[in-house]
Amino acid sequence: MKNSIKYYIIHNLEKARYDNIIKILNKNGINLSNVTFINHPNKNELTYQIKKQSVQKKSNIKDGWISCSYKHYLALQKIVQNNDQYAVIMEDNIGDFYENIPIRLDKYLKELPDDWDVVYDSVWGDYGLLNEESVVENKLIYKKSNEITKNKDGKIISHGGTRAAQFYFVNQKSAKKMLDNFLPFNHSADMWMNDVLREIKANSFWSEPSLVVSKFNSKTSTNLNFFKDFVYIIKSKLTNLILGI
Repeated sequence: MKNSIKYYIIHNLEKARYDNIIKILNKNGINLSNVTFINHPNKNELTYQIKKQSVQKKSNIKDGWISCSYKHYLALQKIVQNNDQYAVIMEDNIGDFYENIPIRLDKYLKELPDDWDVVYDSVWGDYGLLNEESVVENKLIYKKSNEITKNKDGKIISHGGTRAAQFYFVNQKSAKKMLDNFLPFNHSADMWMNDVLREIKANSFWSEPSLVVSKFNSKTSTNLNFFKDFVYIIKSKLTNLILGI
């Protein structure tokens, strides 16, 4: 089972993030031959055609989010094209993991029903606060509603099935459904996939406690550098104006 799981890393080409993710993957049982990095298009490489294909009109989202969301789409596309039985999509801002990754994923598979679609795992969110299933000992997998969840005070504490997009586990069937409904998007991947999960009526789950235990301490990677990317920024604004996004 361990070798049948593939790993796709959403990466922004920042060396510190690359070095860290390689280190923690090696430390936590991942054979790097099963890892694919999704490096492009980066936030300053988005073309007119990519934006036209992938972004809804009037979305008003920055290029860093477009790049990240589009890389998630490309990861799903590769899973489908490669006919991967199981796959994990993760972002490069993970600080560390609680335990050996393949061992934890095997535990998930033993608890999941046959018709599962996706498991979200992240440092963000505490399942015990969601007023859904009760968190109990010796259990890792919990059913997650795809609807907006509010606490007893009426405050939104979850926008749907996702738990950010830092780390999620899919199978071939669910990856195909997500891929077919991913474009065009109107938000960052973690928010947009809530709409995707509702559209496909996904059988969604969260893990508790999470496998991911910390976030890599680095600055946000979604902002452009005004001086370094000045020419691209002008072209990007013109493209957005023409496309109405």
